[in-house]
Amino acid sequence: MSKVSAIVLTFNEERHIRDCLASLTWCDEIWIADSNSTDRTLDICREFTPNIAQCPRMDFSRLRDWALVNLPVRNAWILFLDSDERITPELAREIPERIGKEPYAGYYIPGRQYFWGKWLRHGEASPYYQLKLFRRDLAHYDGRLVHERTVIDGEVGFLRSQMIHLSRETMEETISKLNKYTTAEALRMYRTGEELYLAASGSHSRRNQVLKAVFKYLPGKPFMKFFYDYVIRQGFRDGYLGFVWAACQGLYVFLCYFKLWELKQGRVSEAEAEARFLK
Repeated sequence: MSKVSAIVLTFNEERHIRDCLASLTWCDEIWIADSNSTDRTLDICREFTPNIAQCPRMDFSRLRDWALVNLPVRNAWILFLDSDERITPELAREIPERIGKEPYAGYYIPGRQYFWGKWLRHGEASPYYQLKLFRRDLAHYDGRLVHERTVIDGEVGFLRSQMIHLSRETMEETISKLNKYTTAEALRMYRTGEELYLAASGSHSRRNQVLKAVFKYLPGKPFMKFFYDYVIRQGFRDGYLGFVWAACQGLYVFLCYFKLWELKQGRVSEAEAEARFLK
């Protein structure tokens, strides 16, 4: 049976890290790549693993590549997890049963969003797929500052069991994350000339690739994003939190393109934007 090495990126995550690591105790080893936390994060991590490495502050794509290259993990299979994510018991059983026995170099994991204390069952939030499990020697990241994509040299499969993502719990936290991530997305678009959604990057289905390709031609992009999530994907079935989720998706699109406009107009410099993102 193939063994798995889990890698968790941390920075001041004392609020979430314990339950995250508790969901990984089935792994052969756990590694922590910490960016100089100043709270109790590392004290909690030491309860689960002695494998802790300090890494420089940088964008998420380079940070994950740094972990793949510099951490002396002992297994071929890597499971990347963020501190606000949890592996369910069903997923913990499924992973060892499938890896190494199928012709795949990586697997998409379906995720469930726990948003303001409630499961979101509709809209784009359920399920969403992330490529979190892969062969270390056949993977790297695409260089995006945020919402980085795993690039796999080989076939990719899909796991059945779900991963849990604990999404925002307060509006202050939501706005803080939106502000940080939209700054990074605007920087990427400004530097590369690319659109917000890349059709050829990280799409787990043909439908998603088509939707991303069409998105750049749509007028009223923030509203169209809200409409797609809330109406077409039936986010309204999640009640008022479905509306809040869809509204946040529309706001995300608006902020990305408005901050791109600020960069193009010279109202904000590249250096200022990058410093805000990495703060």
